[in-house]
Amino acid sequence: MEHHLQAYFKTESDAESALASLQRCPIRDPRIDAIPDTDRNPFLLPALSFSSSSAPQTGVITDRDAISEADSSETFHYLIEFYVNENDREEVLSVLSKTEAHLDKEAYEKIINN
Repeated sequence: MEHHLQAYFKTESDAESALASLQRCPIRDPRIDAIPDTDRNPFLLPALSFSSSSAPQTGVITDRDAISEADSSETFHYLIEFYVNENDREEVLSVLSKTEAHLDKEAYEKIINN
């Protein structure tokens, strides 16, 4: 199964750097887009890297109930979107976790619930 992922970034430089790191991963149709200015960004969480046991790496916030949308005051101006096969998702998330990437709440929940 193939997944569509979007990773959000504050700066174009952060997005370009992350995309360069992702080039070693088996992803399809990667692109960087500017996010139009709006009053509000989606609720985003830092990109996570999961082990095969589906436990997040040390230092990652995992209690989603303790986080509210009001806590997300950061503004993101760029995103990378691409497709990745299910079998390669862990590798991609590991790469993203070492960048300034953030994922939207829905993607975050899909990742930790799989």
